[in-house]
Amino acid sequence: MDDGPRVLAGAFRLGLAPPPRLRVNAWADQHRRLPTKGSGEPGPWRTARTPYTREIMECLSPDHPARRVVFIKSAQVGATEIILNWIGWFIATQRAPMMVVQPTIDVAERFSKQRLAGMIDDSPQLRELIPPARSRDSGNTTLLKEYPGGVVVLSGANSAASLRSLPIRYLALDEVDAYPYDLDGEGDPISLAEARSTTFPRRKIFLCSTPTIESLSRIHKEWLASDQRRYHVPCPHCGDYQPLQWDHLTWPAGEPLAAVYACPSCGAVIPEYHKTTMREAGEWRAAR
Repeated sequence: MDDGPRVLAGAFRLGLAPPPRLRVNAWADQHRRLPTKGSGEPGPWRTARTPYTREIMECLSPDHPARRVVFIKSAQVGATEIILNWIGWFIATQRAPMMVVQPTIDVAERFSKQRLAGMIDDSPQLRELIPPARSRDSGNTTLLKEYPGGVVVLSGANSAASLRSLPIRYLALDEVDAYPYDLDGEGDPISLAEARSTTFPRRKIFLCSTPTIESLSRIHKEWLASDQRRYHVPCPHCGDYQPLQWDHLTWPAGEPLAAVYACPSCGAVIPEYHKTTMREAGEWRAAR
């Protein structure tokens, strides 16, 4: 009996099926693993370990109304992991094009080889969708990850050609304060990249960066145009919610390891060991 019509009908139904209704953070908790190399806590990803990342990933999920998400941050707080989780979720659930822009092509290649490739290798779900790079005609190169129905393109903000590659539904712009202000006389690389997404009404754009000089900072400008959310945590003494501010951190002269935080509401001293419980009870609050 010829199975051709049955196989064709099955493939057709698969193509019409809506993508799984799974948020980015839920996918990461179920499928993401942190590698032994380069990770302080290798093993399954747990959003609960960095609870402030949950709402960011929820905003990047398709059922959230936000179309533009801005994350202004300090160093080493998990922004790259959020991008990796977003990429992994996208490959696993979406049939569409995505672009990830790093400050330069060299940084994009390093990100692909050192971070993205490892995530794909450590996830059985992603390995099934993206064949090994060594396979002939695999569609898996350093700057291009093809899978059935979709593709992830990695670009550099210093390359106009890479930003003009194809229409993009989801766009991740990493460390935007390191981007050039004008790219080969063609204008702002952020605007060039965003122009790739105008044909998609349900697009998502994620901008993140550690800020530089305030008057020149792209990410600070983007944050001012947002609803200006800050992560508020409760004081363990009076319960007042507040964003932590550097001015309230003090330590004896020459003893930075003895630093304590003074609550601006009640004045009580908050030792560092309260950080975990404060962070777990925290929440993002908009100022606008």
